[in-house]
Amino acid sequence: MALSNNTFCWNGIVSTDTAKTLAFFPEVLGWKTQEMEMGGETMRMFANNGVPLAHIRGPQMDGEASWWNNYLRVEDVDAVAAAVAKHGGEVVVPPTDIAPGRFATVKTPSGAHFSLFHEANADDKDRELGEGSVHWVDLHSSAIDKDLDFIHDALGLPTAEMQMPNGAYHILAPDTSTRGGAMQHMKPGAPAMWVAWVDVASVDDTLARVERNGGTVLAPAWEAEGVGRMAIAADPTGVAFGVITPPAAS
Repeated sequence: MALSNNTFCWNGIVSTDTAKTLAFFPEVLGWKTQEMEMGGETMRMFANNGVPLAHIRGPQMDGEASWWNNYLRVEDVDAVAAAVAKHGGEVVVPPTDIAPGRFATVKTPSGAHFSLFHEANADDKDRELGEGSVHWVDLHSSAIDKDLDFIHDALGLPTAEMQMPNGAYHILAPDTSTRGGAMQHMKPGAPAMWVAWVDVASVDDTLARVERNGGTVLAPAWEAEGVGRMAIAADPTGVAFGVITPPAAS
């Protein structure tokens, strides 16, 4: 059973101070740390309920800041990377084989980094949703029209528009399991980024833990009708992420 196509299936955290990041997320989100041998290298990872969900590494390029990398599962990493370059994006790390599969890191036209991935193990399964998991991923774009054209043409994903109080929101591949979206950035001048939203029992309690552990609240908690209670925070090194408490199932 392969991973579902067009699904955000993995996370990578780049930290300018990995010790701070490794200490922060277990205290704030309840994740555990794990070590795994991969290609002769020991990789440090976060796990939720024993299931690995993100690896942590230091910067590998001069001037690289802390950031959260979301991995989109695609059928053919090389073909999609070529389409990225053709349709206004940028290939930052070319298609490369690693132990878990093949990946490439790319940017949207507005500069939001993310990675493409295809698993090496055909028995890999989609991760279950629930508390502590990544519930949703969305693009906060500084040039939404260009990025939507890119999503359609380079990634081959249709979108469906829905109106929200802050403007139009675009669901990626609405008839699949993508669990992703795109919107115009609510903060003019802010850099474009893909935000991973982590399911938590209480957004407000989580934000209190963020501040107690040296993090920063970037966007205070708010209620989104039909979506849940949400907020955006960052770890002490600047790794940005969202937290969400979805509505209770009826």
